[in-house]
Amino acid sequence: MKPQLLKISTPSDYSFNLFDQEADYFPTPWHYHPEVEIVFMQKSVGEKYIGSSITDFEPGDLAMIGSYLPHYYKNSSEYYEKDSGLRAKSLVIHFNEDFLGASFLDAPENHLLKQLLDNCKRGLQFGKRFVEELEDDLTTLSEKEGMPRLLSLLAILNKMSKTKDFKFLTSDPIYLNNHVDSDRIKKVFEYVMQNFQQDIKLNDIAGLASMSESAFSRYFKKRTRKTFSTFLTEIRIEHACKLLQKDKHSVSEVSYESGFNNLSNFNRQFKSVKSTTPLSYRSRFLS
Repeated sequence: MKPQLLKISTPSDYSFNLFDQEADYFPTPWHYHPEVEIVFMQKSVGEKYIGSSITDFEPGDLAMIGSYLPHYYKNSSEYYEKDSGLRAKSLVIHFNEDFLGASFLDAPENHLLKQLLDNCKRGLQFGKRFVEELEDDLTTLSEKEGMPRLLSLLAILNKMSKTKDFKFLTSDPIYLNNHVDSDRIKKVFEYVMQNFQQDIKLNDIAGLASMSESAFSRYFKKRTRKTFSTFLTEIRIEHACKLLQKDKHSVSEVSYESGFNNLSNFNRQFKSVKSTTPLSYRSRFLS
């Protein structure tokens, strides 16, 4: 299933798009767009597909989806039945990263906002406690006009940028928790991205960084908050997800093409990262 590029229209008198979406079910297909998107679920249940993740949604669900990250909200089967009487409703916000000017994010006061926009490229799922705190800000946003609406959106983004009550929806092993300016670790990333389908040993990577295995392991974990083996597994699983979404390869072929030489290990690692089996993932995605 190939995502569609969607054109988002922003009203001429506003710098961002805001609308209450309500219908029998959400009709938008698997798609992506350059705008950042915030979705606050008000009615209905189902599954949301964001990047390579598949998670359930219900009223109170709040997600932030980065620029060009494919996504799709699919209601449960009963919403598609004739005369079901069910309704799906959500508050949706779209804005470009530079909607307040090209240099706005460079202001020192906006470093947390800039980090939020980087983080949402992996898809963000906010926790229930935080959503309860933010719900009034979200539901009253459409009642405001002009500058008060813009200031309210900035207040929402400010709160989002400060909370730790969230989780990433899509694994992105290139993401770093700390800013890294070392050519050493960039060299490691480039090598792994080009060779993850091959057998990569820790001593080879440590040698590439001109470090011993133990020193490199400490160095890598300090900067990425994950072990090198976890990093490599996440790259391989993300590649496997892309192959599974296309439905052109068997699971064993996907395993081999993603750098796993053992099918049972691939199944085990996939379930550990995605909380489902490769076959179930493909079935849910293509259904």
